[in-house]
Amino acid sequence: MKKLLVMMIIALATAAVSAQAPEAPAAPAAPAAPAPPALRARPARPPRQAPPAPPAAPAPAAPNARRSGSEQAPPLPPPAPAPSSPRPTTPAQLVNIRIDVVVTEDGGTAPQTRKTATLLLADRQGGSVRSFGRREGTINGAPARVNVDAFPMVERDGRVRLQVTLEYGVAGADDTSVRVEPLLESGKTIVVSQSTNPTSDRRVTVELTATVLK
Repeated sequence: MKKLLVMMIIALATAAVSAQAPEAPAAPAAPAAPAPPALRARPARPPRQAPPAPPAAPAPAAPNARRSGSEQAPPLPPPAPAPSSPRPTTPAQLVNIRIDVVVTEDGGTAPQTRKTATLLLADRQGGSVRSFGRREGTINGAPARVNVDAFPMVERDGRVRLQVTLEYGVAGADDTSVRVEPLLESGKTIVVSQSTNPTSDRRVTVELTATVLK
């Protein structure tokens, strides 16, 4: 019993001493680690620019524009003529054509006159007649004339295409010029021209006949 009491007293004394003893100061907290310095922001790269476009070629100067100084642009060549479609041709035939040109002059106070020129030509061959003469009353003695140029072409159907140029009368006075290209039937006479002189009222009539000789 005494041991128990002694043990209790010792426990109480120990507890009292423990309560009165000052508590040991707590260890100071370790200083916080400094924060790492903020990373410096890199400057943003400027956007990549597209390469500059090449300069445009200068527009060509107008062909007719004058150059600086005394130089001038050379003139443009003239445009090429449009090709003409050739006329279909018929081979020449081995025949002769007799061509009769009759010029009749009537009217007014003078009597009727009749002049004739005849040519014998092969198919697609040209020929001419030149006839001159003097008559009373002509201006400055100029000769009267009958000039004929002819070119016959026998077509497939037997008709004759005839090119005729006629000069009749006094040059510079009572003068008549005719140029025709009719299509004639062989041996048939047709009137291809008829005109009236404006000063003398004389009428000039031109007749053509083409006869194919076989």
